Amino acid sequence: MNTLIALGVPLAVLLAYLATRPASPAREAARRARRVSRHPALATLGDVRIRLDEELPDRRVDFVLARVARHQIDARTLWAWLDRFGAESLVVTLAAGHGYAGLLRILRDERAYDETEARLLAGLSEPELFQLAAA
Repeated sequence: MNTLIALGVPLAVLLAYLATRPASPAREAARRARRVSRHPALATLGDVRIRLDEELPDRRVDFVLARVARHQIDARTLWAWLDRFGAESLVVTLAAGHGYAGLLRILRDERAYDETEARLLAGLSEPELFQLAAA
């Protein structure tokens, strides 16, 4: 009986530790990304920032975040845009002068999204942002 207790207690402690230990940051981030992808209404600006960091150079991430702050664009709208058009398209659209209302009109298909026109306008209004990418 003492042998059973001597083996059972450490095993129970080990199982309790494994069940309650915190997940690694990478694992937690991957879990959060899957959850937000399934439920976009849960998206936060932090989730958007992580996604932008993965897909864009730092200079463009800073540009997007500055425009998001200026136009007060919510995370759900940004997440929907990223899912539908991608991060590079978000940079181009914001640089072309589309604000919050413009993003919503395009997402709702009230206005056709002409990427060629958006790229032309973006290149004219923010040339330094796009010249670095071409070089």
